[in-house]
Amino acid sequence: MANLKTLDEHREYLYQMVKLKLFFLRNWLREHPDETLSDTLRNRIDIYRKTSINTGLLNPTALNFECPEWLELEHRLEHVYEQYKDNAAKFEEAAFAIFKNTIDERVEKDYKDESRIAGYQCGSLRYNEYNDGLKHEIASFHIANAVQPESFFADPQYMPQCFLELMRQTAQKYGSTRLGTGTWLNSLPRWLELFPREWQDNLSPENTNVLWNYGFWGQFITARGTFNYKYGELMRQTGKMPFYPRASSCSFENMKKHLKEKYNVSD
Repeated sequence: MANLKTLDEHREYLYQMVKLKLFFLRNWLREHPDETLSDTLRNRIDIYRKTSINTGLLNPTALNFECPEWLELEHRLEHVYEQYKDNAAKFEEAAFAIFKNTIDERVEKDYKDESRIAGYQCGSLRYNEYNDGLKHEIASFHIANAVQPESFFADPQYMPQCFLELMRQTAQKYGSTRLGTGTWLNSLPRWLELFPREWQDNLSPENTNVLWNYGFWGQFITARGTFNYKYGELMRQTGKMPFYPRASSCSFENMKKHLKEKYNVSD
């Protein structure tokens, strides 16, 4: 059985994730010269939420990008980028030094934050909720690992049961008849095994317009919540993410049939 990560491991996770995102930022700006550093920093990578400037939870309801403390960090980063944009190693080292103290100031609070699975109604799955009294055909869902430090793949029947419960609840609440989501996991063969052929047939092209959220960056987090060095190294070697999000959908009918045939589970 896997052990829960320690505070030191969480600190190292934050360090390595921020360093990787700074590596990405430099590459992205060189390939997209019309985009500002501020736009990339705020919209395509998530450093703000990992600093003490974020006084809220893991995903705060508001981001105060205009506060003097954050603007000072941005200004310093812009200076470092202009100084070292042609030297990846020096840029990453100098850029990380800008954020290290404010990351350290938050690390314990971040470690104790359990909000990452708040509101997940079906184990490791969360569906969008509505109060409009209308029917919602597609049950749009989000994914987290509610069985950390184990992988949600460890028990082959765990995720099928999560999906059955999600379909039961959303059919009852909203009259939903289809599942749908967009995530990097839709490029992972092991994840795709959970779904019927219809899901595979409906997969969209890869979305390479990288944004800050876990639909892109979740692949760099292990089941234990530590940094995924394997995927991080792949990104450093290729300059690209190992997996990019794809969107898909399928009917409840086909999903239930697939889960019964492949995993011998049914509602």
